[in-house]
Amino acid sequence: MQRACDPSMNALRSTPADIGERITSQPDRAATFRFGFDIGGTFTDLVLSGSNGSVFVGKCLTNARDITKTIFEGLGSLLREHALSAGQLQNVVAGATTFVTNLIIERKGARTALMTTAGFRDIIEIAREIRYDVYDLTASYPDPIVPRELRIEVNERIDNTGAVLVPLDDGPVEDAVRRLAEQGVEALAVCFLHSFKNPTHENRVRDIASRIAPGMMVSLSCDVLPELREYERTIVTAVNAYAMPQARNYLHQIENRLSNAGAGATLRIMQSNGGIISREIAERVPLRMLESGPAAGALAAAHLARQIGLSEVLAFDMGGTTAKACLVSSGEPELTTEFETARVHRFKRGSGLPIRLPIIDLIEIGAGGGSIARIDETGLVKVGPTSAGADPGPACYGRGGQDATVTDAAVVLGYVDPNGRLGGEVKVDAERACEAIRNNIGEKIGLDVVEAAAGIHRIVCEHMAAAVKIHAVEKGRDVRAYALLAFGGAGPIHARSVARYAGCSRVIVPPNAGVFSAIGLLAAPIKFDAVQSRYCRLSEAPWLEIETIYADMLGQLDENLRSSGADPSAIVRRRSADMRYVGQGFEIAVPMPGSLSPASEAEITAAFVEVYQRKFGGQIPGGRIEVLNWRLEAAAPIPWPDVLKLSSMTKSSGVSSSRKAYFSDLGGFVETPVYRDAHVEREAQSGPALIEQPGSTLVIGPGDTFEIDKFGNVIIAVWPKE
Repeated sequence: MQRACDPSMNALRSTPADIGERITSQPDRAATFRFGFDIGGTFTDLVLSGSNGSVFVGKCLTNARDITKTIFEGLGSLLREHALSAGQLQNVVAGATTFVTNLIIERKGARTALMTTAGFRDIIEIAREIRYDVYDLTASYPDPIVPRELRIEVNERIDNTGAVLVPLDDGPVEDAVRRLAEQGVEALAVCFLHSFKNPTHENRVRDIASRIAPGMMVSLSCDVLPELREYERTIVTAVNAYAMPQARNYLHQIENRLSNAGAGATLRIMQSNGGIISREIAERVPLRMLESGPAAGALAAAHLARQIGLSEVLAFDMGGTTAKACLVSSGEPELTTEFETARVHRFKRGSGLPIRLPIIDLIEIGAGGGSIARIDETGLVKVGPTSAGADPGPACYGRGGQDATVTDAAVVLGYVDPNGRLGGEVKVDAERACEAIRNNIGEKIGLDVVEAAAGIHRIVCEHMAAAVKIHAVEKGRDVRAYALLAFGGAGPIHARSVARYAGCSRVIVPPNAGVFSAIGLLAAPIKFDAVQSRYCRLSEAPWLEIETIYADMLGQLDENLRSSGADPSAIVRRRSADMRYVGQGFEIAVPMPGSLSPASEAEITAAFVEVYQRKFGGQIPGGRIEVLNWRLEAAAPIPWPDVLKLSSMTKSSGVSSSRKAYFSDLGGFVETPVYRDAHVEREAQSGPALIEQPGSTLVIGPGDTFEIDKFGNVIIAVWPKE
């Protein structure tokens, strides 16, 4: 029996991860636990994974005014629910959050200054001088992170070989730091020309700042992004500095609350590249947390895909605020260094701030469950990007929301139980959902409530499917070859329609899909990456020098891994390089062999041609190849029971109820069987059907067939679209 949480618990309800032998009747006092949390714009997802193999999950509304309070109220409820103590949290605590993203978008970061080489003060405004929309004469760009009066030029110069042309004079730097401290500057970004070849001057500025203004946090480009391209390097360094003070306070709050609760757990933070790092490193480079939540979901999707023997999976994560997708190819999520944040136009590349750190290649493809539907000036129905969030939330939450949202449409169509509870404790108010859709959509364009709700649902699904297909084509992939793996609170509701419109023939929904990203946190390895620019033609590469570069990066990464508690014998290393044909302006990532010598040229050339051919559908015969950056990634798994590998189920269950749900294939509402618990093995069955999990509902349409595998995943063969 599940206990409702206290009113102060922000509507959390925790539930066992599955049934059968994984759940014990009595609390295991000898077990230790890892705790993961994923803070979304609407809900915060939580998971406890025990050393005895038990898994417990929960979901609560996010308190945007105090997100750490949300985390610990949720954790407290989970511990009480399962008769556990905070002292049992003796292992890694991983966190994913939109905290850094919101700081940048909402411009709530620290008062930040920028110190540059003389002549480069305005590079963050000059940018690339490329119009992201050549037909928009009024195109705007993000406001500079650092105002012009806080950009300081320093008379120093290092050339492209690392040789010092103009030495750094300490006096002007000391004076500048004093002035900035007097002006209330909390963080200083330092980006000198060619510091990726010789960081001496940047390091000296940090030493001066720590002596004169010890409270001022310093972000150096040689630490954050030691590679070519001055604008991108300056932006990343400045944005990182902008987030440092608040990130430090946020992480310290979490650590202090853990300590005050009696937990001896070590805080670890999820990165955007699919690995976790220590709290100390996250404080120095908070920008690595930028897309940590969605990255955790993509990582979990890749892990699950390998587990069930699939190599090509489309991870589809739809929560309360946004929907994102990621192509998992050959069992691995793809990485990119072409990510942008704080876009002026949400779906226009080039309208945001470029972040060239390795990030799992996610694309925002549309709205979330809380996204608001409206009638635009042309009389058409539009959905998003504005979201109702957690407060007041969709109209069906009964918390004062008046707008029609995607979740309200799902309630009207019968996909969400009109008598149920969203996220565990948010009582669904079906009448308010109907009223919001009628007032905001139906009456304005002459449709009844059901027609309006069906229109909202279809618009959202078609737009997401179109975005997925475009993303796949840009990557040189055919999305029809991928199985769609759906998760997030709203993902399973929309997965079937998105798959049909995109051309995917199979949908997979894991157990506890509503908190899948949080579960992915506890499947993540400890992981670090490094990059070093060294331009050369491949045919003229100085292999001994390149091996020295890799050796330096290897020493740095191995030290970070060991200090984070990784087993040295378990470390896996992967080399790559950013390469292109001579004369091109952009690079592709190419895997490198474990050792380099003149004999490696043919192997590297073949690898480059293979990647180039797959991405662009052709090659340039006889084209000369050049290398810009050399990259190294090192990772080590954390020894722990596999949080995604469920035991085989023996308990049987069948249809527990039914309700009317809308399917256009059948011309309207039909009585549809509802399965309360699908985590059992059973023979293949035909839709329509609804499968309710804690935190999400899976919609299976007429003509679809579904079965449950031994891991508890729902596997759906989707009936093709007309």
